[in-house]
Amino acid sequence: MKQTALTLSCLVLLGSASLIGCKPKETEAGETTAAATTPAAETTAPATTEAAAPAATETAAGPAATFDLSSVPVSTANLGAFPYLSRLKGYETRYDSDSTGFDFDRTYVYDGKNIVPIEGKIVRRHYRPAESEKAASELMIQRNYENLVTSLGGVKVSSAKIPDDVLKKTGESEYEKHSGGMHNYQPVDTYVIRQKDKEVWVQVQTSSDHQYKLNVTERAAMPQQAGVVQATELKKN
Repeated sequence: MKQTALTLSCLVLLGSASLIGCKPKETEAGETTAAATTPAAETTAPATTEAAAPAATETAAGPAATFDLSSVPVSTANLGAFPYLSRLKGYETRYDSDSTGFDFDRTYVYDGKNIVPIEGKIVRRHYRPAESEKAASELMIQRNYENLVTSLGGVKVSSAKIPDDVLKKTGESEYEKHSGGMHNYQPVDTYVIRQKDKEVWVQVQTSSDHQYKLNVTERAAMPQQAGVVQATELKKN
């Protein structure tokens, strides 16, 4: 019996020692799993960042589709009084309809890629030669305004006819309503002058009969004039 009890005691002790010896292995296995999980998480994060990169590129590509005004140097030139640009010598506005202006309206300009609405103060002129034999050539008209605008710190934005697919996006009738007489089937020279407190858009369109159109739009907020009628004003009426 003593021998049997001794044998059982030894077996119990050996079993306990085996269990104690296994516990560190379980801990190591746990640490190994955690260590393996951590690098996996680190690998996944960069993959997510890389996947997001194309979206950022697409967003950044959006503004590039239109003219970037911030790329235009800020001019400090003295522009004079609005509408800033004079007519060529020997030219006149012959009819009342040749000269229009508004404190606020919309002008559509073509920036080389898209039709852009510019709202603000507008003057539109249709100039005709006072004497046909002293008319200027189309090149002379174009070059005069190019030289003038660039001397004032402005830049040429585009010099082209509006493509049909671009015109369709805005709608021909909508464009003509705010085109200031600039025909969409003829090229228009478009310029912009950027100053600290001004953004002035200039459009020049010549024709083979030596006439030309000049539109000047200074971006500005609409002056709010309508308001609520007060009771005291009703009594006056």
